[in-house]
Amino acid sequence: MRPIIFEDDLSQLLDQFEPSMLFEGSTVDELERWQDRFRSTVVELLGLRPERSDLSLEFLTETDCGDHVRHRIRYQTELDVFVPAYLLVPKEVQNQVPGLLCLHGHSQFGKDGVAGIDISPERKEEIVTKGYNFGQKFAQQGYVTLMPDLRGFGERRSNYPNPRVDYCMRNYLCATLMGTTVVALHLCDLQAALDVLQSLDYIDSEMLGCAGISLGGRMTMMISAFDSRIKIAVPSGCLSMYQERYQALKKCGAQLIPGLLQYGDTPEIFSLIAPRPMVIEWGLEDRLAPHEWAERALVRVRKAYEAAGASDRLFIDQFDGGHQFNMKVASDVLNKWRNGGL
Repeated sequence: MRPIIFEDDLSQLLDQFEPSMLFEGSTVDELERWQDRFRSTVVELLGLRPERSDLSLEFLTETDCGDHVRHRIRYQTELDVFVPAYLLVPKEVQNQVPGLLCLHGHSQFGKDGVAGIDISPERKEEIVTKGYNFGQKFAQQGYVTLMPDLRGFGERRSNYPNPRVDYCMRNYLCATLMGTTVVALHLCDLQAALDVLQSLDYIDSEMLGCAGISLGGRMTMMISAFDSRIKIAVPSGCLSMYQERYQALKKCGAQLIPGLLQYGDTPEIFSLIAPRPMVIEWGLEDRLAPHEWAERALVRVRKAYEAAGASDRLFIDQFDGGHQFNMKVASDVLNKWRNGGL
């Protein structure tokens, strides 16, 4: 008998649901045909995409950070929608270097921590406990890094920088009423961010990557799956599945794609990135990535990479830690990629 309590009934239905478009092949051709079908399906589920406008890129201020310069910039994505962001440029940039898009999670301070801004005890704690300043660290390793505020975070939320109220579910509901999703709006902004990186003459436009933590890890997965300009991906703190996470019925609407579970889940979106190199960071003490479900997801992602003949391009960084950006394996893999070893 199904539960009388509706919320319990929904959770049970989610737990038992079987998607219809899981990848079952074993060859490159089978994978590519499946990727085309699944990608097209998800694009339809995302809803209306905003019409892109010109970038109108502006450099507002710059700060000398020792080994790099932090530029405060803004750029336009759709008409009259401007994204505040930081661009970190190593001082020793001579020739064209790779550019990395670095994405924050559910942070009170949005992009600031990723850029290494630690001007208060609360900001310092976020950086120390969650390894949040990975954008700064990658810049110190010679990459040009770009970190925007996602919609609803940082400067793009009310009462910034006071303690944030989570409006993710409200924003999701508003977006769906208009026939779109927050994910589609994020993707609009992130594709514009890639345009920014490609517009800079000191960046190799064929060497772009993306890294992110938590929500930023999920959006790293999404932009990498749907924009082939991303050549390497480092999603962190997001080795979870919607089928598990949304059984609680209180999770983040900024990540939700209505109807997705009919066809697949996060492993299938990760699988759209194959055969490009990817480092998935998984803190073994991360309560947002239950071990059983994370292992189940990895089986499906590995299957796609095996079919692509690219098992050696999928890296799983399992580390003793929680919901944080670890960086060690990612740094090694990115360095190998930058030097033509992947």
